[in-house]
Amino acid sequence: MYGRLWSLAFLVLCGSTLGQLNGTVSGGLQVEFRSYHADSAIGAPEVPERLALNAYLPLSYRIGAVTFSLRYEAYLKPLQGYDPRYAGAGIPFRSIDYHDANFQLTVGSFYEQFGSGMILRTYEERLLGIDNALDGVRLRWRSQGIHLSAFVARQRRFFDWDGLIRGADIELTPSAWGVGHPLHWSLGASVVSKYQPDTDPLYRLPENVLAYALRTAWQWQSWQLTAEWAYKYNDPCALNGYSYNPGTGLYGSLSGELASLSFLLQAKRVDNMAFYSDRTATGTVAVLNYLPPLSRQQSYRLATLYAYATQPGGEIGFSVDAILPFPEGTLVGGTDGGTLNLNYCRIHGLDTVHTSELRYRSPFPGIGKTLFLEEFTAEYSASWSHVLKGTLQLTRQVYNRDVSEGLRGYGLVWTWIAIADIAYTFAPRQTLRLELQHLWSRQDRGHWAFALLEYTLSPRWALTAWDEYNYGRPGYRVHHHYPGAAVTVLFQRWKISIGYGRQRAGIACVGGVCRYMPAAHGLSMSLTATL
Repeated sequence: MYGRLWSLAFLVLCGSTLGQLNGTVSGGLQVEFRSYHADSAIGAPEVPERLALNAYLPLSYRIGAVTFSLRYEAYLKPLQGYDPRYAGAGIPFRSIDYHDANFQLTVGSFYEQFGSGMILRTYEERLLGIDNALDGVRLRWRSQGIHLSAFVARQRRFFDWDGLIRGADIELTPSAWGVGHPLHWSLGASVVSKYQPDTDPLYRLPENVLAYALRTAWQWQSWQLTAEWAYKYNDPCALNGYSYNPGTGLYGSLSGELASLSFLLQAKRVDNMAFYSDRTATGTVAVLNYLPPLSRQQSYRLATLYAYATQPGGEIGFSVDAILPFPEGTLVGGTDGGTLNLNYCRIHGLDTVHTSELRYRSPFPGIGKTLFLEEFTAEYSASWSHVLKGTLQLTRQVYNRDVSEGLRGYGLVWTWIAIADIAYTFAPRQTLRLELQHLWSRQDRGHWAFALLEYTLSPRWALTAWDEYNYGRPGYRVHHHYPGAAVTVLFQRWKISIGYGRQRAGIACVGGVCRYMPAAHGLSMSLTATL
């Protein structure tokens, strides 16, 4: 362990040295530390190591058109909720990138996305323990109205690389040549192929799996229409029960303004669109694609208690998001103006009929009877005076816990969630923020209450205390408090936050991608710095 920490210190020293060379250095440091104590009351298990640490040190050095990048990572041991196979330390991300006005060549590690991501999106999301970077060679060429991209690579598997992935993408923008003016429009097509040897003793599995997608985007003034259709050849894998059905995806969105009202309408249908570089993988490991979420990405604590996970096996739904502004100087607009954000989302499973053990039929559109999610949110935000501002939110949710969390016997959970977030600036640079939340439900664990008080001395200090209380429902007599407190300090380029408390078990989601977070009790520390 100490040798790895010395390696980390060495890389920091290297970063300081590079800053004295004739080039531009950028980077940062992030350290997440946590201690764990057994707490049978909330189900926090005994953790043998007691202490866990995740550390990330990305560094980039740019000179002219060339950029050298690397990222050191250490998991000693990984924080609870992260895949334990991350344990260890090393440099999993390193690349040399040449980029001029029209041409880009990357050798080493990189992230890539084609279209909306339905057949390819590689990215890093540390909150979820996701890093599905590619490692190989990528070429990009851009000219007026034409954008080409192609690569051959392997995919990250913890501190190793596996699989063989090949992809190409083309996007044409005829409006750049004056075609269709005043419309701004584009057409795109992409193809991705993965290779994995067939070593299965039971099934005859395809070693090369091809996926392709077509997309278009149209824009006129404030109106924008996008659509993408994707197709994936049969790809039997652990996540789809080794089904030989092909995969399909259809996603569209329409946004615009009507007078002062802004809105976004989205619709999506996916069927068997799990796409992994390793057919035996599940969860967030070795994922090649990303399915755009329809559900609202909630940020308040109790609103994330039942966070919906996108179902690549099959789902169909739509969402509507509207924003209505209130002018300043009015009762609802306050001194600086306000907004009312309305969001509605409904997602169902597909109507499928099994025709054999490994095949099924799903006619289009195939809206099934099983409800996965229905959610309505109204959020009002305003500055009522120069010293008082806040947000009020009300959410109604019908959540299928069995589907989203892979459970049995829980069924639908109905909830109402009310939230008030009020900030009062009572002196120069001093703000007191109060957050009150309540969730009502007669299913699962019943009712919840949450309260948070935060004092900020801008720009350096913040003190926060909170308590999350599950006080149950009729017949549910197990009541739990999850209190905690934290202090955050900012000094020049450094930010450190130290907290202590309980953490409830639950699902953490970002963009419809989720992972399970176990219950925990202990000390936490977060340190970030930028070069």
